Amino acid sequence: MKQRRFIVIIAIVQLMLVIMIAMPVAAVDNGVISGSVYNDVNGNGQPEIGEPNVVGATVYLQRQSDGAPTIVVTNAEGYFVATDLPYGVYRIWAEDASLNLSTVQTIAIDEVNGASSVELPIVYQTSGGVDAPAFATNIFLPFVNR
Repeated sequence: MKQRRFIVIIAIVQLMLVIMIAMPVAAVDNGVISGSVYNDVNGNGQPEIGEPNVVGATVYLQRQSDGAPTIVVTNAEGYFVATDLPYGVYRIWAEDASLNLSTVQTIAIDEVNGASSVELPIVYQTSGGVDAPAFATNIFLPFVNR
């Protein structure tokens, strides 16, 4: 009788394991965007040796369908990580302590590309100011034939 009970218990455990393995894993609809904010000394938009990262910069990550952006701050090395971001297309920009803005970057995260990285350059003018951020705008002017 004990042997039969043991076989029944083993069969139940095996059945439970098969059911657990067959269950789909819960889908995670959150992504990660990380990167750095740096002082683009030569203004070429590419991080290079000798161009320092900006410590304590405020990074804004605004999803297209959201009103308010997610805000993170760069760490002591000038890097940031934003986690648990809903999938979507994000506009990302940074602001340093002197209120100088970086250029705006666009990043998409989804189930295929759940994590992405971006470098945000702040370009300072040699006169001590900062160049205006590059916002892309499209203007359509129809051709008029007279």
